[in-house]
Amino acid sequence: MSDEPLPYPDPPLSDGRIGLRRFDEGDVECIRLASSDPDIPKATTVPATFTPAEGLAFIHRQWSRAENGEGVSQVIVEVDSDRAIGLIWVALRPQRHVGGLGYWVVPPERGQGVATAAARLAIPWALVALDLRRLEAWVEPENLASQRVLRSAGLQREGRLRNFLTIEDRSSDALVFAVIAPER
Repeated sequence: MSDEPLPYPDPPLSDGRIGLRRFDEGDVECIRLASSDPDIPKATTVPATFTPAEGLAFIHRQWSRAENGEGVSQVIVEVDSDRAIGLIWVALRPQRHVGGLGYWVVPPERGQGVATAAARLAIPWALVALDLRRLEAWVEPENLASQRVLRSAGLQREGRLRNFLTIEDRSSDALVFAVIAPER
C-alpha cells in the first residue's frame, strides 16, 4: 500500500456504451441490487443484508481504498443514463508493480458484455496509471462466466492455486489469469 492517494481516471473511462467512474452516494441502488445476489456478498464486502446505511458505508469504503493507497474501486455505469450496474476494482498487491482485478455486475445486467467492456477499459489505464507490470485475477474453477470475461479482456490463464480462496467457510482453488504490461 502507498501513503499517497491513488488517482482515478481523468476523464472517466468510457467506450460509448459502458463507463467507469468514482462511486457517488447516488449509486446506492446498485449496492442494493448486488446485495440481492447471494454470491456477490460471499466473496466481497457488499453487505449481505442491505440497508441504505450499509449501502452508503460500502460506497465510503470504496472511496477510502484510493485514499489509503489500497487500490482503485470504480462503479460501472451505462453511459447514456449514468446508471450504476456494477463495480470494477484494481487492488495493489504486496508485490511491487502487481495488481489484482476484481469485478461484479448486478444480476439484471449480466450476459450483455458489461464486465468484459469494463475490464477492457480498466486494464490499460491501470497498467499505466498505477505503474503495474502485471495485473492478475483469481477465479473459482466453477465460475465459467468470469473465466470468459477474463479471456475476452485479454488475460491468459497461468495456473491453479490449490485451496487458495476462502469463500464463507469453505476453501476453493483459484485459477490465475494475468496480463503483463507491454515493455515501456
